[in-house]
Parts: sequence; C-alpha cells; structure tokens
Amino acid sequence: MPALLAFIPHPDDESYAFAGTIALAARAGWDCFVECASNGECGKRHDGGLPTPEALAASRQSELRESCRILGAKSPQFWNLPDGGLRNLPSAAPRISAVITSIQPDLVLTLGPDGAYGHPDHIALHRWVNEAWSALPAGRPPLLYAAFPPGLFLPQYQKCIGMMGDPPDPPESAIGSAPSHYTVPTRQLPRTKLASVRAHRSQLPGGDPEALFPPGIVAALLEEEWFTDATGRENPAVTTLLATLA
Repeated sequence: MPALLAFIPHPDDESYAFAGTIALAARAGWDCFVECASNGECGKRHDGGLPTPEALAASRQSELRESCRILGAKSPQFWNLPDGGLRNLPSAAPRISAVITSIQPDLVLTLGPDGAYGHPDHIALHRWVNEAWSALPAGRPPLLYAAFPPGLFLPQYQKCIGMMGDPPDPPESAIGSAPSHYTVPTRQLPRTKLASVRAHRSQLPGGDPEALFPPGIVAALLEEEWFTDATGRENPAVTTLLATLA
C-alpha cells in the first residue's frame, strides 16, 4: 500500500498547507502519516480554555488528532520540541531519517524554505527535513515542499515579522514560490479542508476557519495545493503519482 509522510512544525500546519493532498491520498487507499515537531504551546488561545502552556499543548495535540481523523490520516506523532525554539536546537535530521527509513513512504511533504510566511520554526524544520532527505541513499522518496503564490502570505508575514530579527530573515521578497512544479486540485473537497482547519479551534477567533490567517488567505487555499520538488525540477514520475490522487 502506498504511503505519504508529512512533517509539520506545529498543529494546524498540515491543514492549510497540504490537507487536501493528504485527504486525497487517504481516499485513494494510501497510509498517511503526520509527524509534528512542536505543540504550539506558546501561541494565543481563542477557545476559552486554560491559557497555560501545558493546557494549550494538550488541546493542540487533541486538535491535530482530530484533523488527522478528518483527513483519513493515522494518529499523529508528537516530538514535543519547544514552540518557538526549533532554530536553537540541534538538528533533528537523524530522527527524520529514522522515520523515513521506518515508514518507507512513496511521498514526503513539508513546508518550503520560506516557511509559508517566514516563521523560524517552520524554516528550521524545513532545513532538518531537507538535510535528512539529502543524506538518504539512492532510491529515496520524492520530497515536496508546500508552495504558495507570491504575496499570498505577506499579511501573515507582516503580523509575525517581530520573530525574524532585524533586519528580518527571511526578507519579504523571499515569501512565496513561483512557479511551482506540481498542482494538486482539491476543489472537490473544500469542506474537508475547512473541517481540518476548524479542528484547530483553539487557534481560531470565534471558531471561524477563515480567521486562521488574515482575510482571504484560507479561501485562496481551498481549490488547489501547490508543491515544489526538492530536486529543483519537475519529476514526471511524481506528476504521474499525484495524478492518481485526483
């Protein structure tokens, strides 16, 4: 049975980046696995629950489990690394290599080098995954990075810019990928993708999935998902593989 393996920095990063692709793969009979580096325990809480880091971590783990259930993925694995602190840790590439070797996936997904909107945790995990994948022997699975149109995530980047140093790293010009190598149509399951976002209720003001990011971003992510290939070029075999999910 084919397998898809996704590495995400926090609960919810699967939902906007590649929930549709995960759902399509699960519907096609794939085993889908999600590995989550941090619990997002330092974020703001919007569901009225206890605001302590411990309580928020527990809630966000529960929410990611629910998102994975909605998408048809297996229950996620949590690394419990510190939220906001991944860039200060030793590389988790050995752990990532071990997971890839154990699962032997047909496809690996993670965020791209811009971290969607420049979040340092996102970029740290991207670097770790790329490091691990690059060191794998011949026959390694394709690695795809979630890619987003230039400009789409700039409002979120501007909200988070204080985390990126002075001057900010990455710069605004680095946010967004164009062109992408692969497009996965997800317009047949917008409710599934929205339900995945909605599962992360502690992150949603008013429980509204559209409120995850500044206005217009979530809506723009419902019909298609975009990816770039870690090799830097389109692979016809991957194009064919993704087409089997439609």
